[in-house]
Amino acid sequence: MRQGLPMFASLVLAVAAVPAQATITVLNQWHMGEADSGASAGGAGAATTVDSVGGFNLNKVGAPTYASDVAPRIGSTLSMALNGTADGYNNTTAVASNLTDNFGIEAWVKSNGSTTGNATIAYNGNTSNAGWGIYRLGGSYGLLYGGLIGAGVSPISAAWTELALVRDNGTTTFYINGVASATTTTGPNPPSGGVGIGTNPTVANFEMFDGKIDEVRIFSFAPGAFSAGDLNLPPPVPTPMLSLRSLALLALGLLGLGWLGWRRRVSV
Repeated sequence: MRQGLPMFASLVLAVAAVPAQATITVLNQWHMGEADSGASAGGAGAATTVDSVGGFNLNKVGAPTYASDVAPRIGSTLSMALNGTADGYNNTTAVASNLTDNFGIEAWVKSNGSTTGNATIAYNGNTSNAGWGIYRLGGSYGLLYGGLIGAGVSPISAAWTELALVRDNGTTTFYINGVASATTTTGPNPPSGGVGIGTNPTVANFEMFDGKIDEVRIFSFAPGAFSAGDLNLPPPVPTPMLSLRSLALLALGLLGLGWLGWRRRVSV
């Protein structure tokens, strides 16, 4: 009995991995441009920079400007440029969050190179005795728990860098571009005071950041639920997929090989 034409194995196509569902709850998000009224590259910063999630808007200090220089592949089109002497955004009378555990604060930053003194990147509380945030401490990026700890972790950079301070179930971790770079069991004092981005939250014209800041977020999560994949990082570069033409040629080639194999078997 002659064998019938064999069935051919189906082609397996590479597909992009579907990201896991985020385990964090974003409480506040300052895009530092995109949500602000009338924002445009090169233009003056708006009177308030909008918190698009929690409604905790911050007031302009000095004369910050919007810039089109942004971190790649995070969906941002504007950042906030600060001159290091008079510019920033803050609220001097209230904090955005009262959390002391199972929280995170993150920001994208690009330094102009200043290493003089210390400078606020994003802080929730009073830098002298309460709260938590991300700081430039001399020539390093690092964390600050007001009245308790100030620790430099990584050298400042002229490249866009994602910084994150996360306290999860009693352990504090500082992340650089999604990589855990320092840990401590020290926790913060309860936040009180204000919120500052690029400028000290409660002291006028003090600890001003020289560079650009973008996409600042405060978030919470269930104990033990956080992973570095929850940070506002660029998505993985997808594996290139074969074009439809290449797939068609491959399918034809496999069919041809199968036909030749079938012809050999039936001719024996």
